[in-house]
Amino acid sequence: MAVRLLAECPSLGSVEAATAGIAELREDADGEVYGWVENGALVAVYGLRKRGLSFELPWLAVDAAWRGKRYGRSALVDALRRCGRKPMTVQADESLKGWFEGIGFRVVGRKPGADGVMRYRLGWYAPRRPQEAGYGAH
Repeated sequence: MAVRLLAECPSLGSVEAATAGIAELREDADGEVYGWVENGALVAVYGLRKRGLSFELPWLAVDAAWRGKRYGRSALVDALRRCGRKPMTVQADESLKGWFEGIGFRVVGRKPGADGVMRYRLGWYAPRRPQEAGYGAH
């Protein structure tokens, strides 16, 4: 079921790529695959990988029947909670860039993909707490 959801991801795009992506993340000691099940059905799936001092979200997918009901946002918030106060990065095309920005991600890089479509690297950083050095600095 997760493969079917991920095959629709722009970054994967096929059952073969989704199968390989899941296998690669599961074999990585710093990678995990998480799913959201509602009423016995897989609603959302995402991958999370620790990279040095930060995390990356290689993919997140929501079943078409459940889109627009905030399951994607909830899955992303779950991923951010798992990161604790560590930064997280994602790769997105123009169609998803605004969605990630609406949650608090900021563009930290961009480059054209192999297909000529602009790809964005977006980062999320936990806000500083009042007792932390640099609080209130811009």
